[in-house]
Amino acid sequence: MLPDLCKYHAERGTPVECLLRSCLIWRRSFGVALEQWVLGSCERNVSKEEMWSALMIFHERIDELQSIMGRLYWNSVEEQLRRKDKAINQLYSDRMDMLGKMAASMAHEIRNPLFAIEGFLKLIRSSLPPGELNKIERYIDVMESEFKGLYGQITGILSFSRNNALEEPFQPCRAEELLTGVGRLVSDRLKDEEVQLIIEGSLGFKVVVQRVALQQLIANLVYNSIEAFPAGTCGTDKVIRLSCGEDDRHYYISVADNGPGIPVGLRASMFEPFVSGKPNGTGLGLSICKQIAEKNRGRLTYSASEGQTVFTVAFAKNEQVIQDGEADCLPDISFGG
Repeated sequence: MLPDLCKYHAERGTPVECLLRSCLIWRRSFGVALEQWVLGSCERNVSKEEMWSALMIFHERIDELQSIMGRLYWNSVEEQLRRKDKAINQLYSDRMDMLGKMAASMAHEIRNPLFAIEGFLKLIRSSLPPGELNKIERYIDVMESEFKGLYGQITGILSFSRNNALEEPFQPCRAEELLTGVGRLVSDRLKDEEVQLIIEGSLGFKVVVQRVALQQLIANLVYNSIEAFPAGTCGTDKVIRLSCGEDDRHYYISVADNGPGIPVGLRASMFEPFVSGKPNGTGLGLSICKQIAEKNRGRLTYSASEGQTVFTVAFAKNEQVIQDGEADCLPDISFGG
């Protein structure tokens, strides 16, 4: 009867101390019953040894029952927790899927008229005579720059929400090629913001990844670092380091900045969608980065303290098809201001 009894109490949320107290009540009840039985008749001549033996047998039995009840009760509680976790995860997945479809639909609806507006801006630029164009060119530049920002936001939403039918192929990529490619992607932004980017470490190893996707991941982390620097910070004080390394089991690619660090209140939910510390952020950037890392058999983690934030992508060597032996130590490569 114990399995059914423990399951019954676990499903009703009976506190475990109540079950333990029942064992105490059994002990006390037996003691009282034994005493009454012994004293109930003068004809019963029970020795102290017999009494002690009976008590020892009884307490051993109660200890055994208590141990079994504790184990069965906890097993029932764990099973309930597993079912609840599964239900919660399924509900979360369903909601995120629905939200992703809504976001994708909205992004498509917004992107189509933006393409038309951008097309007319290009037409205006090409149609105006040089004299007239010079008067308004800077305004067109501002609008086109804003369009790029909007496209980036929309692309992020689509990347987060869609289930791509066609996947970028995996290929062996040398760490040096990946990071210098990222440096070229972000060089204009680095110059505009007067941020120095330093590429360092052992860059000779190869990882088998989706090249474009991984470069997007690293570039997103660099952009986050750039945006983390407070307004008015001197250019010479803004440094981002792209570092590569390895140990016996992993290859590492890290993005570190000397900015103010991640607010403590955001650290526990950094990779959750729609969580952002930026006033106008979508909160999708790090979620997309995490998805890309996992898609490429990697793991994205971070460490944060006041004055430094480091994001690291780790790739297990036993999951990489190609290993290049000893990594070549290359000199630092600097980009930006």
